[in-house]
Amino acid sequence: MASAYKNIGTLVGSTGDVTIYTCPTATEAVVKNINLYNSHSGNVIVLSKINDSSASTLVVLANTTIATTVTSSLTGPFVLEDGDTLILNCDVASKIYAFASVLELS
Repeated sequence: MASAYKNIGTLVGSTGDVTIYTCPTATEAVVKNINLYNSHSGNVIVLSKINDSSASTLVVLANTTIATTVTSSLTGPFVLEDGDTLILNCDVASKIYAFASVLELS
């Protein structure tokens, strides 16, 4: 079984559900943590979600209000299977920077 460490870094560019990571085919992934930084002049509400593709289920991991220039973290592990997605939903576009540490096993 091969393993690869991945860093996922992105600016969540729109409101609504935005997929920041999709687990590749024939792979399992362990998300160690998700760090979120608010660069906005006001609070931003962020819903962190996982879409379990095999069960057709969308699960909300956290509903977090992040204050101005504050960092928030979600600590896993969160296990993703082939086709599962990690999703962020922000009420303000282009203000939340996300960084996730992922271990892929294939």
